[in-house]
Amino acid sequence: MSALVPALGLIMFGAVFLLLPLGFPVGFTLMGVALLFSAIGHFLGAFDLPLLTALPQRLIGLMENDLLQAIPLFV
Repeated sequence: MSALVPALGLIMFGAVFLLLPLGFPVGFTLMGVALLFSAIGHFLGAFDLPLLTALPQRLIGLMENDLLQAIPLFV
């Protein structure tokens, strides 16, 4: 493992704030930075890409939750 791996979180945090002023929507910026750093972590040996396959199931579970769907109606 590289000496860069412990600092990836701080570098990722800085990358978000460097990319936000470019005018892209916040959600796309966060998603792009997360995917970029997951690839970097994979190449450095700190992250397994098969972990990304669990995300669609979690998102479907969140979308099927009736209580979470109703929250925007109360704001």
